[in-house]
Amino acid sequence: MSAMTPYPAKELPLCWDQHVKLLPGVASLKGSDISKWTIDQVADFVKTLPGCEEMGNVFKDEQIDGEAFLLLTQADIVKIMNIKLGPAVKIYNSILILKNENMNEGAPA
Repeated sequence: MSAMTPYPAKELPLCWDQHVKLLPGVASLKGSDISKWTIDQVADFVKTLPGCEEMGNVFKDEQIDGEAFLLLTQADIVKIMNIKLGPAVKIYNSILILKNENMNEGAPA
């Protein structure tokens, strides 16, 4: 994988311990539950992320529910929703963590 590749390889492991420390509260959530969230629940969650307190209203204005939240890409968050890169990285990393948790739920122990 080139350092210039815009998308991480699927086999790239998440640095779980590092992400959880940076995004407290995400670890306790389950991706399957998130997909059922309402627009208000998504907005409230985004507001809990460090430095993203004001971004919840953007998600509410764009009518992002749980299912749509899990489908967002970093490009969507930055370019379409016009969220600055710093908060966008935190939001997108929380989505990646939630998706990874969701995949691990279905995996055999």
